[in-house]
Amino acid sequence: MNSNLDNVKVIDVTLRDGGYRNRFNFSLDFVQNHVKSMYESGVDYVEIGYRNGSVVPIKGMGITGFSENQYIQAIREVVPDMKLVVIAHAKNITEQDVHDMADMGVSMVRFCTTPENIDATLKLSAISKQRNMTTGINFVRISSIADSQLAELVKRVDKSCADVIYFADSNGNLNPSAVSRIAGVLKQNTDLEIGFHAHDNLGLAMSNSIAAVESGTTFIDASLLGMGKGIGNLKLEKWIAYNLSNGKKKYILEQLLKAVSALRSNPDYVASDEEEYTIDIKCGLFNVPFTERHKLENA
Repeated sequence: MNSNLDNVKVIDVTLRDGGYRNRFNFSLDFVQNHVKSMYESGVDYVEIGYRNGSVVPIKGMGITGFSENQYIQAIREVVPDMKLVVIAHAKNITEQDVHDMADMGVSMVRFCTTPENIDATLKLSAISKQRNMTTGINFVRISSIADSQLAELVKRVDKSCADVIYFADSNGNLNPSAVSRIAGVLKQNTDLEIGFHAHDNLGLAMSNSIAAVESGTTFIDASLLGMGKGIGNLKLEKWIAYNLSNGKKKYILEQLLKAVSALRSNPDYVASDEEEYTIDIKCGLFNVPFTERHKLENA
C-alpha cells in the first residue's frame, strides 16, 4: 500500500491538455457535463483550459483554449462547488485577466514557467495570491533544465507568492529515477507543495507518477484516456483505480468510467494519434519538445 497517496490531490487536465487533440474545440455542453462528472467522481480539481491561448498560436482554437469570462461563469453556474483551474503563459495574459479569473470563481491559477519568463510569471503570481487563488508555478520541459539552474529558480519561487511548484515532463523524457532526483531538488529548496505532470512518450507516465508521489509530490495531473498533447498524459481512470487499490476510497471509479464512455462517444474529440505515434516516441527518447517534433519526421 502506498500511504503517500493520502495527501495527493488530482487535477484532471482533459479539457486543457486534451485540447491539443481537437484544437480545444469542446462544446460548452460537453464541458459542463465533463466537469459535473469529475465532481461526482471525487476528482479534486478540473483544469478547464488555457487563458488567452497556448504557448504557440493555434488556428481555430475553441473555448478551452481561451477560458473567457463567460465560459468560466457558465461552468461555475452548473457545478458551483467544483475547484476550477486555469493555466496560462505570462506573455498571453494581463493583470486584469488574473482579477477576472478570481471574480469568476477560479480556484487555482497555474503559470507555465521557463527560465526566460520567470520575472513576468512571479509578478502575475503575486496578484493571483493576493486574490486568494491557489497559485501554481509550473516549470515546463523540466528535462531540459539542469538541476543547478532548477535549484536557483525554485529558491526564487520559494520567496515569492505561490502555493505549488510543478515540474512537467513536457517532452516525455523522464524515467522514475529522474523523477525522484528532480523531486529531491525541489524539496531541498522549498517547503511549498510539489506537483507533477507526466507525458507518456516512453510508456512511463504511471510509473513516473508513482515515483513522484513516493518522493513527496502532492499534486498529480491526469486526463481521461490519457488524452493530451502528442502521445498523451497519465490516464486518469487508471490513476484513480491505482488510488482505490491502495485504499484511497474517496473516488468513484464507476462515475469516472461513465465519463470515459462519454468522451469515447465523441470521435471528433478523441483524435487518432497513429500518424504521429512514432515521432512522439522519438521525442521522448531524444528529449525533443512537441513544438520541434518536425525535426524528427525523417529521423
